[in-house]
Amino acid sequence: MTEQPIILITGGARGIGRAIADLVVEQGASVIMWDIDAAALEEAQLSLGSAAHVAALDISDADAVSAARAALPLAPTHLVNNAGILGQAMPFDAMDATEIDRVLGINLRGTLLVTSAFLRSRQPHPNAAILNMASIAAINGGAPGRAVYGASKAAMLALTAAMARDLAPDLRVNALAPGIIDTEIQAELFSDRDALQATTAGIPLARLGQPQEVAEAAAWLLLGAPYVSGETIRVAGGRK
Repeated sequence: MTEQPIILITGGARGIGRAIADLVVEQGASVIMWDIDAAALEEAQLSLGSAAHVAALDISDADAVSAARAALPLAPTHLVNNAGILGQAMPFDAMDATEIDRVLGINLRGTLLVTSAFLRSRQPHPNAAILNMASIAAINGGAPGRAVYGASKAAMLALTAAMARDLAPDLRVNALAPGIIDTEIQAELFSDRDALQATTAGIPLARLGQPQEVAEAAAWLLLGAPYVSGETIRVAGGRK
């Protein structure tokens, strides 16, 4: 049984995923980063060096996940289901089936495929854990027109509860529900920087969150918190 955590992170090349990778490597872990952005993965590999192993793939593609699993350089001990997309805004009377499938394919199907692959490949660890990245949208429904995204993230909460029950006592499973975090995904949602900053009016702490702040909560749930499982923690500046 290895003592060093080897953490598989999906969507690990940018934003919150990259912040988690940076922090856990700093704390002594190795990381396996799966992401669709090959260029960002290359940069992460150069930055993190031998502590990082990267593979470019679409996690909604079952064959791609199977191939990546077969090519794992190390057996992971921990998993972060972080990969996700916001998707296009769609009012309820103009839903696009292709876009629905795309969002659910990455945010939900991909999570299930990767979790299954992890469970078939993992090695034991005394504090093994899975972390699912939900969103405050799972609780409040999300921004107008983003119901599919909100629904996909609400599914992460149900998955967390089911996984925490079914995978105990060998694995702890928890979720984070970030609020408005200053990452690329928010740039998709707001028309400009001023519009993004204006959202702080609805945040009790009156500012956007930073990826590193989510990473700190993630690292605690992954590498500490030995008696915490089945929980969802908001990292949202007091926003509900």
